[in-house]
Amino acid sequence: MAIFNGTELGVYIDSTLIAAATDCSISLNMETIDITTKDSAGFRELLGGVKSGSISVSGLIDYNDSANKDVSDLFTALDNRTALALKFAKATPVVGEDFNYSANGFITSLEQSGGTEDTATYSATFELTGAITQTAE
Repeated sequence: MAIFNGTELGVYIDSTLIAAATDCSISLNMETIDITTKDSAGFRELLGGVKSGSISVSGLIDYNDSANKDVSDLFTALDNRTALALKFAKATPVVGEDFNYSANGFITSLEQSGGTEDTATYSATFELTGAITQTAE
């Protein structure tokens, strides 16, 4: 069994890690189409429908991190309505054991916050568009 530390997971834009992330997640969904008829004997019957997904990331704000994508890059993509090439993956994948998920997506939410005597943080949500692929490393 290949259980690993969640710290190794990251969200990448064009193969560049999003800066100072502390948390990330991917959510994959499929709608269903109700095809229940009077012949269904009182049980609901379904067909698979539209598939979709989203990726979320949150972390600490570092406006000076030039090696990674930062909040300024995320704002620019949101402001320009730019579709981004996204990847949800392990930073150091084990060949034959790990998977990554790739898709294009749009930033639909970008939040920055900072409390008194607390770190400044950000969170972003990407809604995926088109095919979502799972690739073995």
